[in-house]
Amino acid sequence: MEFKQHTAFIERITSQLGTDATEFLNALSADPAISVRKNTMKHAPVDLSETHNVPWCNAGVYLSEKPVFTLDPLFHAGCYYPQEASSMIIDWVVRDVCKLPENPKVLDLCGAPGGKSTLLASWLSGNGLLVANEVIRNRAVILSENMIKWGAPNCIVTRNEPSDFAVLDSFFDLMVVDAPCSGEGMFRKDVRAVEEWSEGNAAMCAQRQRRILTEAWPALQQGGYLIYSTCTFNPAENEENVSWFSNEFGAEVQSVIAPEAWGLTSIAIGNGNGLAFYPNRVKGEGFFIAVLQKTATDANTGRKERSRDKRKGNAGKLPVDVSGWLQNSREWCYYEERAGWRAFPMHFKSELQMLKSALGVLNYGVLLGQPMKNMLIPAHELALSTALNRDAFIFAELQKQEALRYLKGESLSGQMVERGYVIVAYKNLPLGFVKNIGTRMNNLYPSEWRIRMALPE
Repeated sequence: MEFKQHTAFIERITSQLGTDATEFLNALSADPAISVRKNTMKHAPVDLSETHNVPWCNAGVYLSEKPVFTLDPLFHAGCYYPQEASSMIIDWVVRDVCKLPENPKVLDLCGAPGGKSTLLASWLSGNGLLVANEVIRNRAVILSENMIKWGAPNCIVTRNEPSDFAVLDSFFDLMVVDAPCSGEGMFRKDVRAVEEWSEGNAAMCAQRQRRILTEAWPALQQGGYLIYSTCTFNPAENEENVSWFSNEFGAEVQSVIAPEAWGLTSIAIGNGNGLAFYPNRVKGEGFFIAVLQKTATDANTGRKERSRDKRKGNAGKLPVDVSGWLQNSREWCYYEERAGWRAFPMHFKSELQMLKSALGVLNYGVLLGQPMKNMLIPAHELALSTALNRDAFIFAELQKQEALRYLKGESLSGQMVERGYVIVAYKNLPLGFVKNIGTRMNNLYPSEWRIRMALPE
């Protein structure tokens, strides 16, 4: 199905863009740009068909062709994330527009599948606290997997409705709301976006976006920033919603002045503006972004004192001494969960307890391992974490075909390394654990993450 069958969409775009409409509509029929964003916390020699950098994100690169990501071990190691270039603008916004404290508490409210959450994790670079949330169960599982692969230990993945965050009054310094939208900006990449589009659906999205913003707003502290974005061209979902929210809640729309060379379109909103990405002007898909600051001081939006949860919960002392598995061993607190023992940055211990008591937490920190007898069997998460102390484990370097066989779940032949739990790596980047029993190395890669496709010969 082509977007040209949606006459209502074309009529609105023609009215909205005027003389630029024809060029814009032609661009929607062109091939989309291919881009990835590198994980700056993992220094990897990524071998991709790079052409040039994404202007607004130093870690973002355009590719000349789309590779089969599944057949690249570094993709599974969390060394890069295939992300649409336009949405990488958040990297520039958090660095150049938002004036945040040294260790900010950040919420990505609509986080799945993980593009913006992993971007925020890289920006934080181990500092501050990131809560990545997704309400839909299967999407939340995907978000959790991508955050584990990215390896940032200061992250918490939750599965909650926006309204659930209201109890965390004035908790976050920054809130990112990439709101579910009508998806017009993805027309040339996703046929489902075209199939599902209608005027009624777009209107429904606009109302849902207002509800999401309204319900989550109390969790942002006074002076904090809200980054609002969509992947649609619809003014009702973009600037009109930002204007409505600013007037309704006294939020101040910020000025977001991007370099002219980037080709972004500024849309005036109150005393500030939003930025629109049109595919005839930028190398990327449709996108809209605006920044609001919480400046109102009335009883509904001002900062309130909150009591911290003093319960220790299931925090405790590790049954065996494995603190050397992580860098900076004195900076961690440890928790026993059903999946095993987890470590989390000590600096945000009380915040973690508060979030665990208020939200549905799926994953946090670093899963160290499962206790068995007088030892701890190391967990896959540990191998992928940027907090891993590499000196604590034996490494076995794999060639590409061996690495793909490992990622497919196959056993590997024994290597000249010590017996026991060994980290297998590709280009010196950890992929996960095996148990070397001498004649072979038993594969401990998570079964649900394994490559399902046939491997090339």
